[in-house]
Amino acid sequence: MVEPKKHTTAAELLADWRSAGRDTAAAHAAETVAELALVAAVAAEEAADEVAIAAAAALDAVERAQTAADRARAAALKAGQAAHLALTTAEGDRARAGQSVQEAETAEAEAQERYRGASEKGFAHD
Repeated sequence: MVEPKKHTTAAELLADWRSAGRDTAAAHAAETVAELALVAAVAAEEAADEVAIAAAAALDAVERAQTAADRARAAALKAGQAAHLALTTAEGDRARAGQSVQEAETAEAEAQERYRGASEKGFAHD
């Protein structure tokens, strides 16, 4: 701080006093601005911390979603393999069932033919 000159007249003393009053008001204003800047800096630091926490949580959520997606993809592949196996098995079952139907129809036709033949001959008596 600069040492004020020593004045002796009333006007000079009044001017010094007014100047010192303006300096005091400016210093108070600067102090208020500094306090507000400090409050803003603290709030900004807290917000940055909250953003960092939110970012970490978001990253964690993304990693969990990726893990879940990987597991779902693996499960879908296994389900697809199981479905293909079931389809192959069902196709084989259908072919065997069709063959069984043909065999049953042939056996039925043969039994019918034997019955009619025996009926025409008057059936054998046991």
